[in-house]
Amino acid sequence: MKRISFVLALLLCPVFAWAEDSRFDSYDAYVRFIDDKIMSRDFIPLISNMGGKDEYTPEQMRGVNGQLLNAMPFDFTGTALIKKVDLGNGFSQEMRTYWNDRTSYVYFYAFLHQTDDDLIVLKFNLNTNSEKIFSKF
Repeated sequence: MKRISFVLALLLCPVFAWAEDSRFDSYDAYVRFIDDKIMSRDFIPLISNMGGKDEYTPEQMRGVNGQLLNAMPFDFTGTALIKKVDLGNGFSQEMRTYWNDRTSYVYFYAFLHQTDDDLIVLKFNLNTNSEKIFSKF
């Protein structure tokens, strides 16, 4: 499991560090999008729509997708918002967990800004190691 987390961290850090901010019409639209993409392990649209399409060539994206699918070989059946912290002035951070009957878990972190017009995802991270996500709070 540690190896998977390390591999994911190495693969995904560039995407999340330099990605263009992703915008959603509402918080509900954001939740529907990430739940749909993560639960079905549809990682290419997740990364692309969260700002990573300019960071990887199509070939690199397919490689990252393959490694993510290997790390998480089964679709997820459950999801929960584990922690959400209001930081003031429309900013917040949250942690979501996804799991399946095979006791596989993945953890999602997002740093968000709710404006008058939309919800902006400023940063996000996906990891199989919960400590990597809990440490962001």
